[in-house]
Amino acid sequence: MNKNLTWKLVVIVGILLVFLAGIFGIPQEWSGRGLLASITKRINLGLDLKGGTHLILQVQVNDAVNVDSDNAIARLKEDMRTHKINYADITKPDPVNHPEMIVVKSVPPEQTSDFKSIVADRLPEYDATSGAENSWTVAMKAQSLKDLKDRAVAQAIETIRNRIDQLGVSEPVIQEHGLGDYQILVQLPGVRRVRFGGDSLGRDDTRNG
Repeated sequence: MNKNLTWKLVVIVGILLVFLAGIFGIPQEWSGRGLLASITKRINLGLDLKGGTHLILQVQVNDAVNVDSDNAIARLKEDMRTHKINYADITKPDPVNHPEMIVVKSVPPEQTSDFKSIVADRLPEYDATSGAENSWTVAMKAQSLKDLKDRAVAQAIETIRNRIDQLGVSEPVIQEHGLGDYQILVQLPGVRRVRFGGDSLGRDDTRNG
């Protein structure tokens, strides 16, 4: 009976040692310092324990919308010139707050059908609405606008992730933050300073641990 208990105890201790080695690793030296170094190496401390950088970045999604609407204006001008449709001016009245809106002024009534066909065929993401004095408002559809802004956020997250991967940061947090605010949360344990330049990003909050 005692022999069986001894073997069971040996097996239990052996299994415990295997699990401990898997969790904490095998120390290079069997001393207090060696054990501590092995444990520290295998356990990744979070931002609260290790300190680091906490950022909330605002994605300037209207920059992406402005690029798209600028391209839409260029297509409109080219197609209207090709179809010989007259107009006085094509502008974006409020490129800061509403970059998705384009106004085309003074389209002759007899050419409105051709104009609407151009918008429908060449700019399927936009709707054309008539206004005063033969003007037309060409605005991006709500779903298309949302999709474009979401893509801008996803692209910004991918760009940030690629840059942080080059730093070799252990277990960073990079994810969309807020509800419909087009923000990105970045947490970098152990990193004191990080710079994001050349992107459509604005820094709302920064905390260094």
